[in-house]
Amino acid sequence: MKKISGIFIVMLALAGCYLDKEEELYPNGFSNTTDTTTYYYAKDIKPLVAGSCATSGCHVAGTGRSDLSTYTGLSTNKDAVNLRAVVQRTMPTSGPLSTNDISKLRNWIAAGALNN
Repeated sequence: MKKISGIFIVMLALAGCYLDKEEELYPNGFSNTTDTTTYYYAKDIKPLVAGSCATSGCHVAGTGRSDLSTYTGLSTNKDAVNLRAVVQRTMPTSGPLSTNDISKLRNWIAAGALNN
């Protein structure tokens, strides 16, 4: 009985030894540095969204999808944009945004998604 208990304890201890891969834990990258750049809707975010999301047949009025072509539409859907484009990187459908564009969106949303 002691032998079975000992084997069980060893197996339990080994089961807890799992090597996590950083790229699996942090698919969007991990950095101890914080980007403190201020991004502006009119100058930085609107052109980014217009070129990547609010394109013909995609996230514009009349498509049945979220209209991201206006500040109101984008700010109303900022949580979904953050999830799909920044966290999951499943949007746009043509492929994920660049790291720089993801940083812009992330920081703009984190700063309150202001119409500045």
